[in-house]
Amino acid sequence: MNSEIFTGIVVLSFVILLLILLLRKLRQPYFIAYMLSGVLLGPEVFGIIGKGETIEQLGELGIILLMFFIGAEINLPSLTRNFEKPLLAALTQLLLSLGLMYGIGYYLNWSYTTIMLTGFIISLSSSAIIFQYLSRNGEINSSLGLITCGVLLIQDILIVPMMLTLNFMARGSVEPSDLVKVTFGAMLTVAFLRAAFIKKLFKIPFKKDILVDHDLQVFIGFALCFGMAWVTQWFGLSGAFGAFTAGIVIGQDKATRWLDRSLVPFRVFFLAFFFISIGLQIQLGFIRENIGTILFVAFSVLIINSLINAVVFKATGHSWRDSVYAGALLSQIGEFSFVLMTMAFDLKLIGSYTYQVTLAVIALTMVFTTIWIAIIQKFIYRLRIVT
Repeated sequence: MNSEIFTGIVVLSFVILLLILLLRKLRQPYFIAYMLSGVLLGPEVFGIIGKGETIEQLGELGIILLMFFIGAEINLPSLTRNFEKPLLAALTQLLLSLGLMYGIGYYLNWSYTTIMLTGFIISLSSSAIIFQYLSRNGEINSSLGLITCGVLLIQDILIVPMMLTLNFMARGSVEPSDLVKVTFGAMLTVAFLRAAFIKKLFKIPFKKDILVDHDLQVFIGFALCFGMAWVTQWFGLSGAFGAFTAGIVIGQDKATRWLDRSLVPFRVFFLAFFFISIGLQIQLGFIRENIGTILFVAFSVLIINSLINAVVFKATGHSWRDSVYAGALLSQIGEFSFVLMTMAFDLKLIGSYTYQVTLAVIALTMVFTTIWIAIIQKFIYRLRIVT
């Protein structure tokens, strides 16, 4: 084994373990440990792990596996009965985010490209954090939890037209074939979901053999998850959306409960690399020089997103208490915003300064999510907001 790889794995494992033990005492989510380990072991501090596409690709697999598991936990009948609400909420939230960024950008003399990009970025919340938060607290199939999950799912779908828009702004056009392909893929996925739910198309064969064979369980899970992710990605949609769809379909069959037990270690492993890859890109020197700007923007985003989402959820018929809570849940900027930001940087729509500021802001809003939710919850109960 290459000694550098071996050393990197050993050191990374011990650093993550120590950080997790510390965060466990502080009751903070483990993804912070992964991100911090990327910062500490990356080129900025100890230089044990170098930047590279391999770590980013492993991180993408983690997001896909996470969405697969979340899909398997979703109660599809309950979600589809009220799908108009999350759709309306997600679209309204996007429009409000764009409108707000237009107002700020007009005042600060931003370009239309920057206005559009920042509007897109702040409108996407973190599926990785919030799905896990709702699942851990037993709220994922509650009325509010289902609508929140629906909003996150719509946001993950909206990333496709956002990416097409960025391509258009960079190149001045979008290939009609790409547009047709994406539209057809989305319609096909929805039709597949509908048929699988109504006509019970999906049945796993050899159930008794699979129940006693761990190797079979692992590779059947991988085939279902990554197979569907590959199909949707081929159509130009998000691979995570395909994995989520596969999870929903197999989650309706009670005989697939072994999937959770068999694949959880892989989900933890790959998802850790996603947050490590974020940590590797953070430049501590840049943060020190621009700490005031970064903190101001990060907390402004948390407040703005909380207010926008609270208003949107109230408009869909929720109580103020639930609406304010939902606003806090969706206050952070999500992992798919990294995808948009990296794409914009590669297309030369933004410069290095904007890229680093946005990277730091997204990371901070993620880190402060659970603390922010706890603060909002105390605020709700102190004021006794009911209606």
